[in-house]
Amino acid sequence: MKQQFLKIFFLVILSAASAQTALAQTRDGTFQFTAGAGGGWNAPVRFDLDINGEYYWNDNISVGLDFDTFLGTINSFDFIPFARYHFDLKRWPRFSPYVGTGMGVLFNTNSQSWFDFMLPELGFFYELTPHFYIGPNASMHVLAGSTSTWDFQTVGQISYRF
Repeated sequence: MKQQFLKIFFLVILSAASAQTALAQTRDGTFQFTAGAGGGWNAPVRFDLDINGEYYWNDNISVGLDFDTFLGTINSFDFIPFARYHFDLKRWPRFSPYVGTGMGVLFNTNSQSWFDFMLPELGFFYELTPHFYIGPNASMHVLAGSTSTWDFQTVGQISYRF
């Protein structure tokens, strides 16, 4: 039993060591433009068109501005400045998972508006070429205004980094 435990422990340690950071290419000082489509999943469900731009402060930290247009029975618009931390996986250098947060404003065509707190935001980019990337994004939003509510958003993205 102890030998099996030691083997498993050794494998876990080796796996953790291989997940240390390594870069496919540096992101430091680059810009990335992203566009995508998805949905906002709190009732009423809406179609989401998403555009954002982000600047890589260094290889792991980026800041940017996200703009969403939600199309449904009532159209909504969302502006969120955000920050993300990007992880680099030694084993899979083309994958760049990230976690982020942001705060902004959401308003709709019924003259309603909410403070939008996005936490967490999760996703990853997969490098197709040195400049083109694809990947999913999912985020939880807490909306506070005259009424408070929440929203869960998912988006499929394509990006260009320059």
